[in-house]
Amino acid sequence: MTTIEQILEGIKSGRALYESVQGSVSVKNAETSANKAKLATNELYLGDNITYMKGLIERGYSGAFKLLYIDPPFFTRSSFNASVNVTGSDGKSHRIHHLAYDDKFDRSLEYYIENMTARLLMMRDLLADDGLMWVHLDWHSSHYIKLVLDELMGAGNFVNEIIWCYKSGGSGKRHFARKHDTILVYSKTKDYSINVPQEKSYNREYKAYRFKGVKEYQDEKGWYTLVNMKDVWNIDMVGRTSAERTGYATQKPLELARRIIEASTVEGDLVGDFFCGSGSVLEAAYSLGRRFAGCDSEKLAAAMSRKRLKKAGAEFRFAKETEAAAGSGKADITVVSKDELSDGRYLYKCRLTDFVPEIETGSIRMKDRAYVYEAIKADRLQFADHVMVDPDYDGRFDCRYIFDLKTEEITFISKGKAALAVVDIFGKEYPAEVN
Repeated sequence: MTTIEQILEGIKSGRALYESVQGSVSVKNAETSANKAKLATNELYLGDNITYMKGLIERGYSGAFKLLYIDPPFFTRSSFNASVNVTGSDGKSHRIHHLAYDDKFDRSLEYYIENMTARLLMMRDLLADDGLMWVHLDWHSSHYIKLVLDELMGAGNFVNEIIWCYKSGGSGKRHFARKHDTILVYSKTKDYSINVPQEKSYNREYKAYRFKGVKEYQDEKGWYTLVNMKDVWNIDMVGRTSAERTGYATQKPLELARRIIEASTVEGDLVGDFFCGSGSVLEAAYSLGRRFAGCDSEKLAAAMSRKRLKKAGAEFRFAKETEAAAGSGKADITVVSKDELSDGRYLYKCRLTDFVPEIETGSIRMKDRAYVYEAIKADRLQFADHVMVDPDYDGRFDCRYIFDLKTEEITFISKGKAALAVVDIFGKEYPAEVN
């Protein structure tokens, strides 16, 4: 099968998958999308984004998102790592590299196109008539997905191809160094809204032109005018020493996310990222006064997003597609005090008293495994990263509170039916037994 045939077959299969999902949608809420957008609570979801998007449609969010950004798998046929630090018996910190996610799609280009097509069609349903969809890719797949988007969104609704240039990354002797990603921007209708910022355009030799009617400015470099921003953006990657660095391999910089959000939305608008990774777009949306809905299928991505959103002060609801399966690990939490309040609820103060991590060695780099085992012997509690609390557990875990186990006490108010889950440094969850 030729490449073109694979793309066409993938689109056809993707449409069939989308139609099967759409056929099972049951809209339970009669409120308009506009009202739902105003009432939306910030959300983070762990699970398949098709399931999550279907749920959003059922809750009345069709046409409610002013901005949809995704940074999906690039069809690189590679694996990507994240890194964490553990301390051994020698008191020294060791950096551990472990699997963040696979982007192998071993089954074929057709399978990749099928999965992307179904998801892009769901996103089209969620996008507002005046909204914009930004699809972040690189040289592996941007040319394939451009054809798919032309088919699904309409070639006439293509708005921009943004080239994001950066210095980081490798190079080879048999090709020029690959130092850019491609972001494809599409609208749903011709009535989209966009706010193109201005940037400096320096005069030749940095001297003043003094043309009539042309406003010029001067800085330490020289004279310049202000022009609409070009479609080539030079923004640094997240550096190893950057304060925003999470250790997630494909983390995108906040500056990039903010530029996209500010160009596409105003305060109060709803932003969606359904391959949210470590949560850069979600944090940027919150910091700019936008509401957000994020989703990722990887537990490590969800864990990193939860922590950075909490650190940023964002209020959000966390939910997941499936409950954590019982394993050989263990998390024991002791209630230090339980004080009854005037409204009949209780103020709990708890602490983690024992933790036995269940290590998936296959996801850890071979040469790092010895450090992990040594660190467990030295202090296994260091593998517990944060704890999630559902203060009103009703059989399905719904996180309301998150506590950083390195710096915070576990303190919450409950009617007495609380459920807790400890999350380790690799993103794995452990239902906690409260003693």
